[in-house]
Amino acid sequence: MSLPALVFGAVVLLSCRAPSPPPATAPGWAAALPATHEVLSSVLARSSKGDGTATWGQASDATLQSYLAMLAQRGPLSRPELFPSNDDLLAYLVDAHIAWAVALSHSRRLARMEVVRLREEPIVVDGRPSSLHLLAEELSWRAPSEPRLALFLNAGWRGGPPLPASAVEGRSLDWQMTLQAERCGRTNGFWALDAPAKRLAVSQYTELMWGLPRSQPARVRRLLDLVPPPAALRDEILAACSSSLQHCSIVLTPVDTGRLFAPADLRR
Repeated sequence: MSLPALVFGAVVLLSCRAPSPPPATAPGWAAALPATHEVLSSVLARSSKGDGTATWGQASDATLQSYLAMLAQRGPLSRPELFPSNDDLLAYLVDAHIAWAVALSHSRRLARMEVVRLREEPIVVDGRPSSLHLLAEELSWRAPSEPRLALFLNAGWRGGPPLPASAVEGRSLDWQMTLQAERCGRTNGFWALDAPAKRLAVSQYTELMWGLPRSQPARVRRLLDLVPPPAALRDEILAACSSSLQHCSIVLTPVDTGRLFAPADLRR
Protein backbone atom coordinates (compact mmCIF):
# COMPACT_ATOMS: atom_id res chain seq x y z
CA MET A 1 0.00 0.00 0.00
CA SER A 2 1.32 3.45 -0.89
CA LEU A 3 2.32 6.06 1.68
CA PRO A 4 -0.61 8.42 0.92
CA ALA A 5 -3.05 5.51 1.07
CA LEU A 6 -1.64 4.44 4.41
CA VAL A 7 -1.76 7.98 5.77
CA PHE A 8 -5.21 8.94 4.63
CA GLY A 9 -6.68 5.51 5.35
CA ALA A 10 -5.55 5.43 8.97
CA VAL A 11 -8.23 5.28 11.67
CA VAL A 12 -8.21 8.27 14.01
CA LEU A 13 -8.08 6.97 17.58
CA LEU A 14 -8.27 10.21 19.57
CA SER A 15 -11.67 9.37 21.00
CA CYS A 16 -10.75 5.98 22.40
CA ARG A 17 -7.20 6.31 23.76
CA ALA A 18 -5.74 8.59 26.36
CA PRO A 19 -3.02 10.97 25.11
CA SER A 20 0.60 9.99 25.62
CA PRO A 21 1.40 11.92 28.81
CA PRO A 22 4.37 14.27 29.08
CA PRO A 23 5.66 15.14 32.57
CA ALA A 24 2.95 16.88 34.59
CA THR A 25 5.01 19.96 35.45
CA ALA A 26 6.64 22.22 32.92
CA PRO A 27 10.15 23.46 33.74
CA GLY A 28 10.68 26.94 35.10
CA TRP A 29 11.82 28.35 31.76
CA ALA A 30 8.46 27.53 30.13
CA ALA A 31 7.20 31.08 30.66
CA ALA A 32 9.92 32.31 28.29
CA LEU A 33 8.80 30.08 25.45
CA PRO A 34 10.39 31.90 22.48
CA ALA A 35 13.83 31.50 24.10
CA THR A 36 13.61 27.72 24.49
CA HIS A 37 14.42 26.57 20.97
CA GLU A 38 17.87 25.41 22.01
CA VAL A 39 16.28 22.62 24.06
CA LEU A 40 14.81 20.91 21.00
CA SER A 41 17.93 21.75 19.00
CA SER A 42 20.06 19.86 21.52
CA VAL A 43 17.77 16.85 21.20
CA LEU A 44 18.02 16.93 17.41
CA ALA A 45 21.79 17.16 17.63
CA ARG A 46 21.93 14.03 19.79
CA SER A 47 19.10 12.03 18.26
CA SER A 48 20.19 11.67 14.66
CA LYS A 49 23.34 11.37 12.58
CA GLY A 50 23.57 12.28 8.94
CA ASP A 51 22.92 8.71 7.85
CA GLY A 52 19.66 8.50 9.79
CA THR A 53 20.86 6.20 12.55
CA ALA A 54 19.86 7.15 16.05
CA THR A 55 21.88 7.78 19.16
CA TRP A 56 19.71 8.03 22.23
CA GLY A 57 20.17 7.92 25.97
CA GLN A 58 18.78 9.11 29.27
CA ALA A 59 19.99 12.68 28.72
CA SER A 60 18.19 12.94 25.39
CA ASP A 61 15.03 11.44 26.84
CA ALA A 62 14.99 13.71 29.89
CA THR A 63 15.62 16.81 27.82
CA LEU A 64 12.87 15.91 25.37
CA GLN A 65 10.38 15.12 28.14
CA SER A 66 10.92 18.56 29.67
CA TYR A 67 10.30 20.13 26.28
CA LEU A 68 7.10 18.10 25.78
CA ALA A 69 5.87 19.23 29.17
CA MET A 70 6.32 22.82 28.10
CA LEU A 71 4.51 22.18 24.80
CA ALA A 72 1.61 20.62 26.67
CA GLN A 73 1.06 23.72 28.81
CA ARG A 74 2.23 26.67 26.71
CA GLY A 75 1.33 27.69 23.18
CA PRO A 76 -0.48 30.17 20.92
CA LEU A 77 -3.88 29.38 22.44
CA SER A 78 -2.91 29.69 26.10
CA ARG A 79 -0.21 32.37 25.73
CA PRO A 80 -0.93 34.33 22.50
CA GLU A 81 1.27 37.21 23.66
CA LEU A 82 4.31 34.96 23.22
CA PHE A 83 3.57 34.54 19.50
CA PRO A 84 3.57 38.02 17.95
CA SER A 85 3.64 36.83 14.34
CA ASN A 86 2.10 34.06 12.25
CA ASP A 87 5.60 32.68 11.64
CA ASP A 88 6.05 32.27 15.41
CA LEU A 89 2.84 30.25 15.52
CA LEU A 90 3.85 28.09 12.55
CA ALA A 91 7.29 27.45 14.06
CA TYR A 92 5.65 26.33 17.31
CA LEU A 93 3.48 23.79 15.47
CA VAL A 94 6.42 22.50 13.43
CA ASP A 95 8.59 22.10 16.53
CA ALA A 96 5.75 20.35 18.35
CA HIS A 97 5.45 17.87 15.48
CA ILE A 98 9.21 17.26 15.37
CA ALA A 99 9.49 16.78 19.14
CA TRP A 100 6.52 14.44 19.40
CA ALA A 101 7.56 12.43 16.32
CA VAL A 102 10.93 11.75 17.95
CA ALA A 103 9.35 10.99 21.34
CA LEU A 104 6.75 8.59 19.97
CA SER A 105 9.38 6.81 17.88
CA HIS A 106 11.51 6.18 20.99
CA SER A 107 8.62 5.03 23.18
CA ARG A 108 8.88 1.39 24.28
CA ARG A 109 5.09 1.22 24.59
CA LEU A 110 4.76 2.04 20.89
CA ALA A 111 7.84 0.16 19.73
CA ARG A 112 5.97 -2.20 17.39
CA MET A 113 3.53 0.34 15.99
CA GLU A 114 3.75 1.34 12.33
CA VAL A 115 4.49 4.99 11.65
CA VAL A 116 1.12 5.55 10.01
CA ARG A 117 -0.47 4.60 13.34
CA LEU A 118 1.98 6.74 15.29
CA ARG A 119 0.57 9.71 13.38
CA GLU A 120 -2.77 9.11 15.06
CA GLU A 121 -1.43 8.53 18.59
CA PRO A 122 -3.14 11.00 20.97
CA ILE A 123 -0.89 13.67 22.45
CA VAL A 124 -1.37 16.98 24.28
CA VAL A 125 -0.25 20.28 22.74
CA ASP A 126 -1.09 23.68 24.20
CA GLY A 127 -3.62 22.16 26.58
CA ARG A 128 -5.54 20.42 23.79
CA PRO A 129 -5.72 16.81 22.59
CA SER A 130 -3.95 16.47 19.29
CA SER A 131 -1.85 14.09 17.16
CA LEU A 132 0.91 14.32 14.58
CA HIS A 133 -1.76 14.06 11.88
CA LEU A 134 -3.79 16.92 13.37
CA LEU A 135 -0.70 19.11 13.75
CA ALA A 136 0.08 18.59 10.06
CA GLU A 137 -3.50 19.40 9.12
CA GLU A 138 -3.42 22.58 11.19
CA LEU A 139 -0.23 23.70 9.46
CA SER A 140 -1.79 23.03 6.06
CA TRP A 141 -4.78 25.28 6.71
CA ARG A 142 -2.81 27.98 8.52
CA ALA A 143 -0.25 28.17 5.69
CA PRO A 144 -2.08 26.79 2.63
CA SER A 145 0.38 28.27 0.14
CA GLU A 146 3.56 27.02 1.86
CA PRO A 147 4.10 23.34 0.95
CA ARG A 148 7.71 23.42 2.17
CA LEU A 149 6.45 23.18 5.75
CA ALA A 150 5.53 19.55 5.05
CA LEU A 151 9.23 18.77 4.62
CA PHE A 152 9.66 19.18 8.40
CA LEU A 153 6.83 16.76 9.18
CA ASN A 154 8.35 13.31 8.88
CA ALA A 155 6.39 11.31 11.43
CA GLY A 156 9.17 8.74 11.63
CA TRP A 157 9.40 7.06 8.21
CA ARG A 158 12.86 5.84 7.27
CA GLY A 159 12.32 7.12 3.74
CA GLY A 160 10.83 10.48 4.71
CA PRO A 161 12.57 13.85 4.79
CA PRO A 162 15.56 14.13 7.10
CA LEU A 163 15.10 15.81 10.45
CA PRO A 164 16.20 19.44 10.44
CA ALA A 165 19.53 20.23 12.01
CA SER A 166 17.92 22.44 14.66
CA ALA A 167 14.56 23.61 15.94
CA VAL A 168 12.54 25.97 13.76
CA GLU A 169 12.20 29.62 14.83
CA GLY A 170 9.64 32.14 13.65
CA ARG A 171 12.23 34.84 13.02
CA SER A 172 14.12 32.60 10.57
CA LEU A 173 11.29 30.42 9.28
CA ASP A 174 11.58 31.25 5.58
CA TRP A 175 15.36 30.79 5.63
CA GLN A 176 15.04 27.46 7.44
CA MET A 177 12.37 26.26 5.00
CA THR A 178 14.72 27.08 2.13
CA LEU A 179 17.59 25.16 3.76
CA GLN A 180 15.37 22.16 4.55
CA ALA A 181 14.00 22.09 1.00
CA GLU A 182 17.50 22.19 -0.46
CA ARG A 183 18.59 19.42 1.90
CA CYS A 184 15.62 17.26 0.90
CA GLY A 185 16.22 17.89 -2.80
CA ARG A 186 19.79 16.61 -2.40
CA THR A 187 18.68 13.49 -0.51
CA ASN A 188 19.36 10.26 -2.38
CA GLY A 189 16.20 9.08 -4.12
CA PHE A 190 14.17 12.28 -3.83
CA TRP A 191 14.81 13.02 -7.51
CA ALA A 192 15.85 10.53 -10.20
CA LEU A 193 16.09 10.92 -13.97
CA ASP A 194 16.25 8.27 -16.67
CA ALA A 195 17.11 10.58 -19.55
CA PRO A 196 17.09 7.98 -22.38
CA ALA A 197 13.66 6.74 -21.27
CA LYS A 198 12.38 10.29 -20.68
CA ARG A 199 11.32 9.28 -17.19
CA LEU A 200 11.46 11.60 -14.18
CA ALA A 201 10.89 10.22 -10.69
CA VAL A 202 10.20 12.13 -7.47
CA SER A 203 9.61 10.90 -3.94
CA GLN A 204 6.08 9.78 -3.14
CA TYR A 205 6.35 11.80 0.07
CA THR A 206 5.56 14.83 -2.07
CA GLU A 207 1.95 13.61 -2.21
CA LEU A 208 1.69 14.81 1.40
CA MET A 209 2.72 18.34 0.42
CA TRP A 210 -0.14 20.81 0.09
CA GLY A 211 -0.51 23.99 -1.96
CA LEU A 212 0.76 22.47 -5.22
CA PRO A 213 -0.94 22.03 -8.60
CA ARG A 214 -3.04 18.88 -8.75
CA SER A 215 -2.11 17.81 -12.25
CA GLN A 216 1.16 16.57 -13.66
CA PRO A 217 3.62 17.71 -14.88
CA ALA A 218 2.70 21.11 -13.41
CA ARG A 219 2.93 19.72 -9.88
CA VAL A 220 6.44 18.34 -10.30
CA ARG A 221 7.53 21.45 -12.20
CA ARG A 222 6.61 23.50 -9.14
CA LEU A 223 8.46 21.03 -6.91
CA LEU A 224 11.55 21.41 -9.07
CA ASP A 225 11.71 25.04 -7.96
CA LEU A 226 10.65 24.53 -4.34
CA VAL A 227 12.71 21.40 -3.56
CA PRO A 228 15.57 21.72 -6.02
CA PRO A 229 17.85 18.82 -6.92
CA PRO A 230 21.59 19.45 -7.23
CA ALA A 231 22.28 21.99 -9.96
CA ALA A 232 23.77 19.47 -12.39
CA LEU A 233 20.78 17.15 -12.07
CA ARG A 234 18.37 20.05 -12.48
CA ASP A 235 20.09 21.02 -15.73
CA GLU A 236 19.86 17.41 -16.95
CA ILE A 237 16.15 17.27 -16.07
CA LEU A 238 15.36 20.46 -17.97
CA ALA A 239 17.45 19.34 -20.95
CA ALA A 240 15.76 15.95 -21.16
CA CYS A 241 12.22 16.94 -20.18
CA SER A 242 11.95 20.58 -21.42
CA SER A 243 11.34 23.59 -19.20
CA SER A 244 7.73 22.52 -18.61
CA LEU A 245 8.65 18.82 -18.13
CA GLN A 246 6.19 17.95 -20.92
CA HIS A 247 8.68 15.65 -22.64
CA CYS A 248 9.00 13.23 -19.70
CA SER A 249 6.69 10.83 -17.94
CA ILE A 250 6.37 11.48 -14.21
CA VAL A 251 6.52 8.65 -11.69
CA LEU A 252 6.56 8.51 -7.90
CA THR A 253 9.32 6.70 -6.02
CA PRO A 254 7.86 4.66 -3.13
CA VAL A 255 8.82 5.77 0.35
CA ASP A 256 10.43 3.32 2.75
CA THR A 257 7.72 3.23 5.43
CA GLY A 258 9.88 1.41 7.97
CA ARG A 259 10.67 3.22 11.21
CA LEU A 260 13.55 5.66 11.31
CA PHE A 261 13.84 5.38 15.10
CA ALA A 262 13.08 2.70 17.65
CA PRO A 263 13.95 2.15 21.33
CA ALA A 264 17.64 1.28 21.56
CA ASP A 265 17.21 -2.24 22.90
CA LEU A 266 14.70 -3.15 20.21
CA ARG A 267 16.66 -2.02 17.15
CA ARG A 268 17.67 -4.67 14.68
